Amino acid sequence: MLGRLRSYAGLAIRRLGLLPGGVPDGLGDDDTLGAHVIRSESLVFFPDPPENLYQLRQWYGALGELDKFGGVSIITQDSRTARAVREETDFEVLVVARNRTFAGLVDRGNAKIAIYVGHANNNLVGLRATGLAHIFLAHGDSDKSVSVSNQVKGFDYTLVAGQAAVDRYAAEVLFFDADRHLRVIGRPQLPARVSRDEATVVLYAPTWEGSQETNAYSSAVSHGEPLVRSLLDAGYTVLYRPHPRLGVSDKRFRAADQAVRALVTAAGERGRVDTSADPGPAMQEADVLITDVSAMSSDWLSQLKPLLVTVPTVPQARPAGPSLLHAQVPRITVEQAADAGTLVRETVADPDHLPRIRTLAEHYLGGLDAAQATEAFVTTCREIAAERDRERAVKQSGHAPS
Repeated sequence: MLGRLRSYAGLAIRRLGLLPGGVPDGLGDDDTLGAHVIRSESLVFFPDPPENLYQLRQWYGALGELDKFGGVSIITQDSRTARAVREETDFEVLVVARNRTFAGLVDRGNAKIAIYVGHANNNLVGLRATGLAHIFLAHGDSDKSVSVSNQVKGFDYTLVAGQAAVDRYAAEVLFFDADRHLRVIGRPQLPARVSRDEATVVLYAPTWEGSQETNAYSSAVSHGEPLVRSLLDAGYTVLYRPHPRLGVSDKRFRAADQAVRALVTAAGERGRVDTSADPGPAMQEADVLITDVSAMSSDWLSQLKPLLVTVPTVPQARPAGPSLLHAQVPRITVEQAADAGTLVRETVADPDHLPRIRTLAEHYLGGLDAAQATEAFVTTCREIAAERDRERAVKQSGHAPS
């Protein structure tokens, strides 16, 4: 009786949306999936709640191209996430709460590869499937410490943007064969390059506060208000784009975000807050980027425009690996935040800055534009699926490969 009451209470909590942040609601379609057959050859396993959907959304375009070759189905463990993805895409979306349901779907279905876009703890549910090739994409390429998690060893392959990521994994992850398990594909999400003769619009894009001191890269509290005031006083138009998770875990960062939003909004035509799902239009509109150690800095390299990166105030929050980007672009300390306008002018006027940006773009983004990267993504996924078929045939035949 006590167990049944706990079960009912848990269900009520999930249905009322009273779960702690970051926890999927587990309201699955399991009871209707007993005989369902997944026809798609590619699965995307995304167990997270809606606040992490920014990780998946940026892969919609590339997954749409992969969908043309054998189909793509998305499996999640959160009904709210599924509802949003169904509204935003045409992919088959299933909510699977029970491990045995997932195992049955894999056993009955046509899937050859499973794709993951984040380091969710519940990825382990998908990784139990031995008949699939498991591919990790991540949701951005950056020099953050979390970009080189030891969890990468659980996947058969990890697709990365450029040589910077290869070097990062090789330098940071013990007992890991980077050359064997990494494939360079560029970044399919990159917006088309737009540049202007004059630098008048500065994009300030702080990252979120992070989950621990080693990834506490956000400048929102330390730099935000004085930095934006300095830019406005210097005559720049400020485009403010906070990370989707900024302030979710720490109310100090929520307050700082609101203060910067108010400051930018009060600037009238010379200020705008951008919270759209796609950062591409903001990157195209801006002439200069100020950001933190984050994927925003890597993607911005594709624009071949001036870049400045803040210095975290937490000593443990250092860039991971041999970070050429953070060694070669101007850094803004907390003491310099109030002089950001001057620093931007000096960077724009520096004749050596843009040549360095061009070299960094090649190193971090593989020298591929969005179309080339998308083609590389699809081709690589199909190659891995074919490799899986060959490996599976060998296993089932009982013969060792010749």
